[in-house]
Amino acid sequence: MKKLITVICTILITLNLNAQKTEKGIWQIEIGTGIEGGFNWVTDGSFDNKITSNGSVISESNGDWSDLYNAQTNLNYGLDFTNFDNWEDRFLKNISFGYFVADGFLIGLSLDLGGFNTNDDDTNSVVKNDNLTLGATPKIRYYIETGRGNSIFFESSLGANLSNSRNLIEISGSEDFTEITTNSFGSTIGVGVGMAIFNFNSREIFSIEPMVGFNISSGTTNTTSTNYSSSSDITIVDEQTDTYSSMGAYFKIKLGFYLGRHFWSH
Repeated sequence: MKKLITVICTILITLNLNAQKTEKGIWQIEIGTGIEGGFNWVTDGSFDNKITSNGSVISESNGDWSDLYNAQTNLNYGLDFTNFDNWEDRFLKNISFGYFVADGFLIGLSLDLGGFNTNDDDTNSVVKNDNLTLGATPKIRYYIETGRGNSIFFESSLGANLSNSRNLIEISGSEDFTEITTNSFGSTIGVGVGMAIFNFNSREIFSIEPMVGFNISSGTTNTTSTNYSSSSDITIVDEQTDTYSSMGAYFKIKLGFYLGRHFWSH
């Protein structure tokens, strides 16, 4: 992350400080702060479950979300202003890049790229975890300048994300294992409004950007759980497919950097 800090500092020193911040030809980089929250309401969906033992079906069930509950709500937030132990994820989650194709009109792309691989080995078991997340959200914004050089912006976006994970537990000294794999795909349409606040000693390069918005989402998740017992030589496979539709409101605060054309001409 020291390299990231060095790059940002170099940008702030060398770019054209006098460029108008939302005029045609300006680039924007936007990073997170970890200050965000949302309220999500699951409005529709279905599930399909099948359990087999050594290939023979022992249970099947399916239905829609109304069989379980009429609606589900989730409230999440992140308002820890002091904990920076995981600040790489905090600042680089959903980093976005944008370009002003006309005065006040920005086209951008937000990226969500992540993953990890762990292998924990002890006397009793071996635990392996793999995770990969890929997401991309194109967006458009229109900025309207207000007093004191700040700007209100209106945003619309369309995103897609893919997530794959695998958890494997192998029992030491035997062939017993448990494996859970999850594959999910989702899409989101969103609208929002925010404000770019430039009133800092940055010569209008840096802004704090609070924003509120509304999303409509849908997705599918496939989960497979496999359990093998060597003592009975039985393999139990539990497969479930869930689909959902949801809507909800959110708020977040991000940091924006507006880069003048002088920097890119070097």
